[in-house]
Formats: sequence, structure tokens, C-alpha cells
Amino acid sequence: MPSANSTKAKIEPAPANRKPRWLSERTILNSVFRLLIVATVVFLAFDFRTIYEEANAPLPGETDRDEPLTMEPPKTRDHLRPYLPRTTPRRRSGKPPAMPGFAKPPANELVSKKMTFVRGPKGEASAVGRIEPGTGSEFVEFIQGQGGEIKSLYLHSPGGSVHDALKMAKLIRKNKIATVVPNDAYCASSCPIVFSGGKERTAGRNSWVGVHQIFAPRTTPGNLADGMSQGQAVTALVQQHLTDMGVDSRAWLHAMQTPSDQLYVFTVKELKDYKLATKVIGQKASKKKTSRKKTTRTSANK
Repeated sequence: MPSANSTKAKIEPAPANRKPRWLSERTILNSVFRLLIVATVVFLAFDFRTIYEEANAPLPGETDRDEPLTMEPPKTRDHLRPYLPRTTPRRRSGKPPAMPGFAKPPANELVSKKMTFVRGPKGEASAVGRIEPGTGSEFVEFIQGQGGEIKSLYLHSPGGSVHDALKMAKLIRKNKIATVVPNDAYCASSCPIVFSGGKERTAGRNSWVGVHQIFAPRTTPGNLADGMSQGQAVTALVQQHLTDMGVDSRAWLHAMQTPSDQLYVFTVKELKDYKLATKVIGQKASKKKTSRKKTTRTSANK
């Protein structure tokens, strides 16, 4: 019969410093190495995602709103409105603008996409959508493909790339194309630069023409550009361009003073005073009706 001491010895646990046979040093090192690889991949993926998101970050003030926003038209000392880069403003009694080449007013979703060019009748064409890098070159191809038959360009755009807008404006002036922002159309941010290219520039009384500060994106992923320096350089280019086009460069002072998430919308008077528009349509109809009524009443009294 075994003794109590021998039984106790058999059930005693192994010493704490004794390692199981399967847990060798090589196994431990391999496990640690694999964990380090996994951790490195995770951190790299996070870094690349962060860099990508920052490099492709939307402009300040950009929203996901894709439905028109009802707003009051600008008036003296009441110019600032939210900047809508993916949709358009709408007057309470307003409606989508009529654009050449479109059987119906262009769908609002087209405004949020890269600018497209559509040929209309009688030498008219429409430019609808965002001005993105490369839009200037695509516009050159469009104009060249029309055999010099485009005489007027209708604009409906939330703007975008300033350099592409400058390229478009210069070609418009070279080809003596008139520019038009019809009633209820939207011409914001860099779009007025394109508008300025027209030798003749017509704006509807109820159009939305506005500007704001230039936003300088990062030049390379992960490195912050000197936004102030780039902004000043581009601003100088724009002001010189406006002067060359016969537009009062003071118009761009409002852009410099307006945050990029807002828009300084010009009144009818400002469009004419700054020579941004050479013609504003639909201004004096109500005044003529009033004067006719007064004349009729005066005649009746006699």
C-alpha cells in the first residue's frame, strides 16, 4: 500500500519555470515576429488611408446635400449665402434653368458631376457641372470639334478648379464666344472666371453669380502646402485675368473677403457696376407696367 507522502508527490504540479514541450523558443520567436508583421500592416494601412483621405478631402464647406436649397436672392448688405458645391440654390418661386441642348432642364445631379458640354441649336452650347482638373482640356476638345460654330455658351456650374476655369475663359475670348448665365442658373466659385471670358456676358436677373476665397489643396499626399502663398499667387492671376477681360478687378475683392464655405452673391447692380455682366436681362418690365398705369390714370383724370 503506497504511503501518503508518495501519493502527494505524484499530484504535485510541475515547477513554474518548466515549459511545455510544444512551447519552444523558436515557436515563441515566430509568433512574436508574425504579430509584428500584422501590426506593421495594420499601421501602414491606416497611414495610407489617412493620407488618401487628406489628399482627396472635400473643400471646406462641401456638404453631401444633393437637393436644391431654397434661399432669398441677394440684396444690398445681404450678399452671403451658403456655398453649395453639389447642388444649386433656388428662389421660392424659382425653377430649374432652361439650357440649350437639353429637352428638359438638366437634372440637379448633373451639377455635382464633372462638367459636360452639350451642343444646342443656333450655335448655342451648354456647360453643366463641376469644373475639375482636366475640364479645361476637355473644353478645348469640345470647341475644336464644333468647327467654330459655337457662338454662345450657357453656364450652370458650382465652379471648382481655378486653373481650368482660366483656360476655358481664355479660349472663350479667343473664339469670341458670348457667355450666358440664364435665369435661375448657378455660376459660383470659379465659374464667374469662365463667365468673364465672354466678349458679351449676359446674366439673368434671377441668376446666382457668386465668388469666395480660393482653397489651396495639398500639393502632395501627407504634406501640407503653403496655402497662403498659393492663394495669393492664384488671386493675382485671377485679378489680372479679370482686368484683361474688361471686368473691374474689385469684384474679386469680395472673393478674398468671403470664407470658402460661403458665397458672396452679386446683386444685379453689382453685376453691371463691376462689368461682370455686359447685359442683365429682365430688369425693367415691372417699372414699365407701373408707368403705363400712371399714364392711363392721368389721361382719364383729364
